[in-house]
Amino acid sequence: MPSDDPLDRIQLPRWRDQVQRTSGWGGVLLCDPAHFDVVDEKNTFMAGQIGRIDRRLARHQWQGLVDTYRRLDVAVHILPGEQDLEDMVFCANGVTVLPRVDGGADVVPSHMNHPSRQAEVQVVTHWLAQHGLDVVELPADCGHLEGHGDVAVIPGRRLALGGYGGRSELSALQALSRCCDHPIVPLAMVGSPFYHLDTCLAVLDEDTVLVHASAFLGEALETLGVLFPRVIEADPEEAELHLAVNVHALASGAVLHPAQATRTARRLADAGYEAVPVDVSEFHRSGGSVFCMRLDVPELPLAPREP
Repeated sequence: MPSDDPLDRIQLPRWRDQVQRTSGWGGVLLCDPAHFDVVDEKNTFMAGQIGRIDRRLARHQWQGLVDTYRRLDVAVHILPGEQDLEDMVFCANGVTVLPRVDGGADVVPSHMNHPSRQAEVQVVTHWLAQHGLDVVELPADCGHLEGHGDVAVIPGRRLALGGYGGRSELSALQALSRCCDHPIVPLAMVGSPFYHLDTCLAVLDEDTVLVHASAFLGEALETLGVLFPRVIEADPEEAELHLAVNVHALASGAVLHPAQATRTARRLADAGYEAVPVDVSEFHRSGGSVFCMRLDVPELPLAPREP
């Protein structure tokens, strides 16, 4: 009987010959940090940080991230923050955006692990739907899936990597793959403190990944070696203290990285990338950095469509 898993149609060593190309991203979505705070401990980075956020500093750092994108000619869309949704500034988690071969993208609402974050999902999903993207719902019983916290799209290709063992579950990754007919390569993770894939892996381009190797289990690193000719290892101490792997790679070759991860930045520069430091350290108190704070989106209309 034929498999319903899109990944079974691909031989991983030959994936470049078998996976279709997609159009590039059209910009990024960021959420205004007006209501950002640490009110509980959902990950180890949040330990001891309740009530310690400097709102003025967080606003300054967030604006610095916005300004950096604009300086690099990246279109920036702003999602207003909402009261009592203090984690929504990490807008990469609320949905998975999977680009289509014929343009546009599927938007898949997340099934968040913590009930306090589920309200974010509706807000982000509604904004993207208003701007012309189609929403695909996962089965209610498929398990937890935390968007691009655990799903890394290979730029320009109809292929993604999916992390499980932290917040997201293998069953949910498989459901996502089937619902969108989108191949997803599963990678087993150790879990805490690296609760999301984006804390220990970043796809820089279709040939290169940045990783924190000790965050993976079993055959995951071997699989990455099959998929990517070049695997760059982040400085281990910086990965654990400064979220060094939570970077955002642009098609231009620029890689926005946490400013404190200087040794990892040198490794990126040595590999030919333009390492662009961004200080978002106030957001590290909540366990997120550059990648968590933005969501890649296709080219969107300037105004939302009418309901």
